[in-house]
Amino acid sequence: MASETISGETTTGKTRATQLDQLPGTDVEAALVADENSLQWDDQFDVIVVGLGAAGVSAAIEAADQGSKVAFIDRFEGGGTTARSGSVMYAGGGTALQKRLGVEDSPENMFNCLRHEVQDAVSENTLRRFCEESPGNFDFVTANGTRYSGTLFASKTSYPVHGHSLYYSGNELIYTQDATPAPRGHLADGIKRFTAFGPAFIAPLIKSALKKGVTPIRRSRVSRLIINPCGEVIGVEAQQVAGGWVGFKHKILSTLAAYAQIYFAPAAKGYRKKLFAIEKHYAKPVRYRAKGGVVLSAGGFILNKDMTEKYLPKFQRAMKLGTTGDTGSGIALGVSAGGVAERLGTATAWRFINPPVDWPKAAIVNLQGKRYVNEAMYGAVIGTRMMAENNGECILVMDKPLFESSLANLNLKSSRFVTWMQAKTAVRTAKSADTLEALAQRLKIDPENLKQTVADYNAAARGEQPDAFGKQPNDMKEIKQGPFYAINMSAGKGDITSVISLGGLKVCELTGAVLNQEGQPIKGLFAAGRNAIGVASNAYVSGLSIADGVFSGRRAGLCASQLAQGQDIHAVTTAEQQDPQPA
Repeated sequence: MASETISGETTTGKTRATQLDQLPGTDVEAALVADENSLQWDDQFDVIVVGLGAAGVSAAIEAADQGSKVAFIDRFEGGGTTARSGSVMYAGGGTALQKRLGVEDSPENMFNCLRHEVQDAVSENTLRRFCEESPGNFDFVTANGTRYSGTLFASKTSYPVHGHSLYYSGNELIYTQDATPAPRGHLADGIKRFTAFGPAFIAPLIKSALKKGVTPIRRSRVSRLIINPCGEVIGVEAQQVAGGWVGFKHKILSTLAAYAQIYFAPAAKGYRKKLFAIEKHYAKPVRYRAKGGVVLSAGGFILNKDMTEKYLPKFQRAMKLGTTGDTGSGIALGVSAGGVAERLGTATAWRFINPPVDWPKAAIVNLQGKRYVNEAMYGAVIGTRMMAENNGECILVMDKPLFESSLANLNLKSSRFVTWMQAKTAVRTAKSADTLEALAQRLKIDPENLKQTVADYNAAARGEQPDAFGKQPNDMKEIKQGPFYAINMSAGKGDITSVISLGGLKVCELTGAVLNQEGQPIKGLFAAGRNAIGVASNAYVSGLSIADGVFSGRRAGLCASQLAQGQDIHAVTTAEQQDPQPA
């Protein structure tokens, strides 16, 4: 596998340019080294935010709240992949919504659950801080216009039906040995009844940022950073498409490409081709000065074909979930200034099997007839192991009673229209046979392995032996009464398997400043969201990326603003930055 870490040396521009070669397809140029007084600036700001997803808008609002003059620069109209998401924010520790709906939770309880997902992506103290600040970060988004007026959806599901604002969006019902289950998926008002996509979460935040005086600079692709001879980031250079008819065409094409990527990816490629042609023909260079710093929050790299083939080869068969801006440009900008990109080989794929509620009680096997996961786990655990370790193979095996029960429970009362239709489609592809051997032959599964796998599964379901993957007997149903059924949910079959990248720039966990390979902060450069290593950089549960975006975006926005005001935000040791002692 290709190296997952890219380091940008801080010594020469030539070396930094060489490191950019390891991040192909980003269209980022080597940083421009110049004295600030030698350049003609189109405008000047205290803080410039590059990219306006959850992290970018949070950084912009926080910096504006601190009294800074702020601008956001977005290649399109703003919103990023957050606007194409399910608008779920993973929050807990006793949020206002949890309290209103009678849910008991605490930062410690949230930490005990979430550490199983995060593991070593960030330090223990940073994860604790993330959990302790979670109620306040939820208050932050509601104070800036996002609303949560629905009820609690108490059953486990991949996405709750209309009218609910809180649900179990991760593995809260699995990690019960040291944490009390508490729903933490906060679903914003405004999601349309028949779809799981929309700007419900981020649109109010962008509106709030504009009301607070943040300057919008749209249709502008940041092509390189500008640094002074001391290596400090002092601004950006962007390729900007003007307004008018050309700007309108750019907006329409970017919107069409974003939606088509979800529903029909080949069409999205066509729209992007036309979009790139407009940028190539009409874009003009502009330069903006940043007194306090530049915050990189331009998303992941899942739509960069060159980078995904290089760093995520096992995930190629999954559907790339992102928007046109997810090319890794923000990561490349950081490397161009001497930053370090890590975990580039880390991604999360989603293979949801709920609803119907009965399917997680069945067994998932690969074509060798072997199980590889606890089927009751969150869909990203299933999907990631499916893609990374099992060649994208996912066969759901059940017997007649469980199959019929799942059909009875597949309705619009427990699932949204989109997920209901996807499950109905999967049911129609089901294959059946009177014996497991015959079923295996129909699906080209190893029959002897499948028989042994089902025998072990049934023994665990009866409580006669522990399950090899930690699945509890009450989450299992014996597979014993024919005819037996199997649904092929492998990548490219049945329901959609989506994937996003999780790698990013190494940052100071106290300030969000991008670190060089010596572990020292690059003055004037910050990263947040999927441009930075954060709590969502190891594994994923629904809403964790948005929650990390708010957490890391506010951190970067605050510190960039303080830097603009002349405060020395780097006056702590490297050790304290990476693993500060709790107060």
